[in-house]
Amino acid sequence: MIAISQPTFFPWIGYFDIIDQVELFVILDDVEFSKQSWQQRNRFKTSSELEWFTVPVKNLSNKKINEVEILNHERLLKKFKRFIQTNYSKSNYYNLYAEGIIDIFKQALAKNNLAVLNTKIIEFFLNTFKIKTKIQISSNLNINKKRSNKIVEICEKFKINNYLSSYGAKDYLEKDKNIFIEKKINVFLHNYEHPTYNQLYPPFKPFASTLDLLFCEGKKSFDIIKKGRKENFLLY
Repeated sequence: MIAISQPTFFPWIGYFDIIDQVELFVILDDVEFSKQSWQQRNRFKTSSELEWFTVPVKNLSNKKINEVEILNHERLLKKFKRFIQTNYSKSNYYNLYAEGIIDIFKQALAKNNLAVLNTKIIEFFLNTFKIKTKIQISSNLNINKKRSNKIVEICEKFKINNYLSSYGAKDYLEKDKNIFIEKKINVFLHNYEHPTYNQLYPPFKPFASTLDLLFCEGKKSFDIIKKGRKENFLLY
């Protein structure tokens, strides 16, 4: 089975459940960037609510994710360090992981590229959770198709005919049903029920960044992620 997804900024926990279920995960970095999307921001738990943290980028239209440059590196790094310290320094595992996260963040910023930053963050979590799924970067594959045609060609390139998609893509996948059926690719929708965990500042708020879980639960984090896994839906 294969999954293909854009590199989001500090993804939510279901992102890693998808990766763990497939033999190959393709980071889709050569599709159009969408401003104020999950590509450049995510939510983190604060003492009052889930709060957005956004990466400032150059205001460029019609750029692919891997072409997007990051603004104000030094200020962004300081802001991020202050943000996680303010909101997570009281968590049980902040001291264990914060330095490594900040170091990854700093190294990635030096490349001045949003896709690199997000990919390095994703790789950090994969290594921390010991997820062994093979990773490919779509811009390395030289496939210039769009939307479902691009997905189909990636599946064919690796000779995999079972595709696992996030549930949010259901509508456009149903519209493009014939494209997948013609190529004999089975499409599954990720089925996930968000688990609870020992989060700071009750009440519990689901759908925060995975960093929230890691700071709060440490080495138990990946076992908690897998608790939300349900049998995936076969779309067609």
